[in-house]
Amino acid sequence: MLDDFIQHTMAQVDDLAELKISLAAIRWLEQRQSEVASVRARDLAALQALRDGLGFAPQIALEAGLKRAVARGTLLVSTSPSLDEPHYFLNNPASRRAIDAIELADARRTASSAPFSTSATYQALEQVERETVRLELIDIYPAAPQDAQMVEEWLAQGYSVNEIVGCVRETLQVPRPKGTPPRLLTTCAPRITSQPPVAPSRYYRTVIARSAPPPDEIIAFRELAGRWPNGHEFNLIEAAVGMYGSHATITMMKKIVSAQSATLDNLVPLLSEREEAELALAHAQALPNLFAREMIQLYENAFGLPPTSRIAQDIAELANEIADRTIWEKVFQYAATHNKRNWEYVRKLVKNPSPALFEPPPVNDTARFVFDEFKRRIGHGYLDETIAEDINRIAQEITDRERWTHAFKEAAAHSVLNWTYLRAVVTNPNSTKANEAKDGRRKQGTGSRQRGLSRRPQVEESTEAEREAARELARQRIAERAKRHARDNKLDNTQ
Repeated sequence: MLDDFIQHTMAQVDDLAELKISLAAIRWLEQRQSEVASVRARDLAALQALRDGLGFAPQIALEAGLKRAVARGTLLVSTSPSLDEPHYFLNNPASRRAIDAIELADARRTASSAPFSTSATYQALEQVERETVRLELIDIYPAAPQDAQMVEEWLAQGYSVNEIVGCVRETLQVPRPKGTPPRLLTTCAPRITSQPPVAPSRYYRTVIARSAPPPDEIIAFRELAGRWPNGHEFNLIEAAVGMYGSHATITMMKKIVSAQSATLDNLVPLLSEREEAELALAHAQALPNLFAREMIQLYENAFGLPPTSRIAQDIAELANEIADRTIWEKVFQYAATHNKRNWEYVRKLVKNPSPALFEPPPVNDTARFVFDEFKRRIGHGYLDETIAEDINRIAQEITDRERWTHAFKEAAAHSVLNWTYLRAVVTNPNSTKANEAKDGRRKQGTGSRQRGLSRRPQVEESTEAEREAARELARQRIAERAKRHARDNKLDNTQ
């Protein structure tokens, strides 16, 4: 087939993708050493050399190239509903008979005429009926139930449509006696089978003429059913072997074939379902659990490349140990934001997550400045997620850094180092000035106090040492709160 393609078809192919796909498909099918071997798009997509040669969108190029190869006649395709996906065959008589048998089996299994109407058997039967109507001088051919089965059997033996129509003409060219009913296809059957076909099929050589040794799958059918297969059954068995292999076909026939029931119309659908189930099971066993697969997808989204097999296995093992999705998402987001695209770095963060991971990013430069100042002055390197979100919200409205700096100084001066006080000063600075003015008036006194009638002793201002001692005490209290907060988080994680 490859030599025939090179000699007669390759010069006509003007699309590079179609040429590459055709050569790869023919080579694949010839290596299967079967006239009815098939290949799927995913089989070709697994070929590294072909995938690398199809450009930046190999899947799209593969699908388009296969369609061109089918349109050119290099390949045949079966899109039968009983198959899990389209199967592509070499364009030869054996493959055409196999595809026809699959379509007829679908029609009989589902009691539908739609697949049957497009089959080679139906098209050949239409030509025979037209020829009979013309020769018998009748308006319509009274088709018999067995006509389709006879035509399918003759095609399976290797008789061509021209041979069948020619024998019909020879039989019906003698005028029928007046008053007799029209002659049917059964009348022409002896003349058709009186001589072997010009190109005998494997079925004819194996079952009819017995000139070729039967393959193992045909012997298995004979032992199970107690008889030789007919043409339809032979073609179905060959199609199943070409798609799923001899061993799988024989195993499935042992389940559905017996002397009492030897129908094979379910053979291909059952093999397709079995293969799909086996692939799903193998895929599930090869890949980690669902959560681990989602973490692998996070890795690919964050780093732009799928992990190596070693890293994927490491992710799966770590996912069994740490199943908190939030930690994984925050770690990958943090690593991507800070351009730390390294699995070892991510792994350390997942095992020992830093509080900074859960901080929302600052919305602007002002928010970034406040984040840093809060950690340095108040939070001792830590910023609560809720406080960070509050800072982001306010920083979008108040972008003046001087105003924020003043608020930090006021909080330090009054030894009120917490977010509630800081927020109050930033959002309403006038209230602080009013309080200062009010405090001033109280110090100066009013009414009788101004006239010296009554005066309390004034409290002396604190010294710098006393203020520093107060600030140190505040820092110690903040540190103790931060330790308690970290201890509480650690207990929550262990629970």
